[in-house]
This record gives sequence, C-alpha cells and structure tokens, in this order.
Amino acid sequence: MKIPFFNQEDQKNRDQIVEIKVEEIKVNPFQPRQEFNQAEIKELADSIKNFGLIQAITVREKENEYELIAGERRLRAARLLNKEVIPAVVKDFNDQQMAEIALIENLQRKDLNFLEEAKAYQRLLDEFDLTQKELAARVSKSQSTIANKLRLLNLSEQIREKILAADLSERHGRSLLQLDSPAEQLAVVEEISKKGLNVRETEKLIKKRKQPAAKRKKIKHISDDLRLFANSLEKRISEIKDSGINVEFERSDDQDTIEYYIKLSK
Repeated sequence: MKIPFFNQEDQKNRDQIVEIKVEEIKVNPFQPRQEFNQAEIKELADSIKNFGLIQAITVREKENEYELIAGERRLRAARLLNKEVIPAVVKDFNDQQMAEIALIENLQRKDLNFLEEAKAYQRLLDEFDLTQKELAARVSKSQSTIANKLRLLNLSEQIREKILAADLSERHGRSLLQLDSPAEQLAVVEEISKKGLNVRETEKLIKKRKQPAAKRKKIKHISDDLRLFANSLEKRISEIKDSGINVEFERSDDQDTIEYYIKLSK
C-alpha cells in the first residue's frame, strides 16, 4: 500500500515519497554488509522515536512486494519500534543498479569491513560480468585498490573469520598472503591475536617463519659437505697407514666442530 507522504506541490522536482507497510519490505538481496551493530540500531530507533525519520528509505517494487535498495539500518530501527509503515522512495532499478547502490552507500558511510567490501566487489564482477577497471570506475576507486581487496579472498574462510574476530587490519590480512600454507597462515594469525602484534611486528614474524626452511636446507648442505670431507680425510689417512708410514690419528666431535689430531713419524 502506498500513501502519499507529501502533497503534490512538495513533490515537484523531487522523487515521490510514500509510506509503505514495513512487513511488505524485503531486505536488499545484494546487501554487502553482514554485521549490524545492535547498539547503533537501538540508538537510531531512539532518535526516530524522538525526532521522526529524517531520510526516507529507497525501495523497488517486485512481485507485489518491495525490495530495499538503501536504508537497512533505518528499516531495522523501524521494525524495532514496531512501526507499521515507513516513508520510502520507490525506484525502478535493475539488479546491477541495486548491487552498485548498496555497495556505494555502505562505502560512503564506511559501514563495511574490508572483507565485506572485497566480497561485494567479487560479487559485482561475477554476477554482472564487469572488469576490474569497469568496477573501479563505477565505485570511484582505483583499479589497484580493487585488486588488493580481491586478493584477500585468497585467504580461507577460516582465516578471514579469525582476522575479524581478532579485529585485525587489512594490512595484517595482506601480510598473511605471503605465506603459502593455510596451516602457516592459521598459526600466524593466532600468534598475532595472542600477542597483539602490529603490522610491522607481523611482517617480522612472517619473515622469520619463511627463513628457517631455507636455512635448514643450507645447513644440511654444509653438513653433507663436512661429512664427505671427513670421510675422505680418514680414508686418505688409512691409505697412508697401509703404505707403511707410522701415523697417529685421533678424532673428537662436539656440537659445532670436528677436531683431528694427526702425528706422522719421521
């Protein structure tokens, strides 16, 4: 049911605002925001109760109902207040416009966390066959910004949940991408959370974890060389003894060195 909210004179040169039954409005299926702060919704509801709704929500008609385009926090607050109707602007938007407007509204209000933003970008690319360049132009971002956000989706869902639970930054997430193994990423994100590491400390930790494998390989290589050298030396001493030369030979090993004592009789 639509009821004019302003008289005809007020509606000139503006979108018509009508009152729509709250129960007839479905949420935006392209809403990128997944978490809503209930304390903020309650605060908004109190404001609406005292001063009224200053800005109407935006909807589109679909199959004798309405789908929300923009204003989910306002709609949630209205439901919290058990409002029967809510002021709304009715637009004729297609799915792509719905998705773009929902994303842009959240970006402008900084309502999305960086992972929600990345998922929203990926959905626009997948569902509407956009290139990163086209998407960047539509949301007024640089292509590199879009690309960096999308890279975060290479992290597993488990890692992403850990990042949000620990309230880590986007730069923490990008640092984890330096590790190839999900198991290593999980171990590092848990250590970051436990120790409260900042980004610089995280980079140092990741660098340290990446080094041991290379060092172990190098140490193993040196150890093999030393063993070959020792075997060759002892074989040569044995050959000298066999030739009839009097040789006294002792060998002692500790953790870091191999020590030889060799005495030849004149």
